[in-house]
Amino acid sequence: MGKHKNDYSVVAFLSTGEVKKWSYVGKLDGFAKFLDEKHSDWMYINVYNRRTREYLKRFYNGNKVPAYL
Repeated sequence: MGKHKNDYSVVAFLSTGEVKKWSYVGKLDGFAKFLDEKHSDWMYINVYNRRTREYLKRFYNGNKVPAYL
């Protein structure tokens, strides 16, 4: 088990106006690839610390998303 296991919660905003939430996200770059495959119309994601709910960062579709913040 890595020290970053499921550190993040992510809220994705889709071009349809739909908002989707994931509570247990590990690597952000892998999550962005998942979004590209399953929800290619995503516009941006907000990333939060899963444990404290603190807002960390926003990434727009096309941004380079790191594995960890």
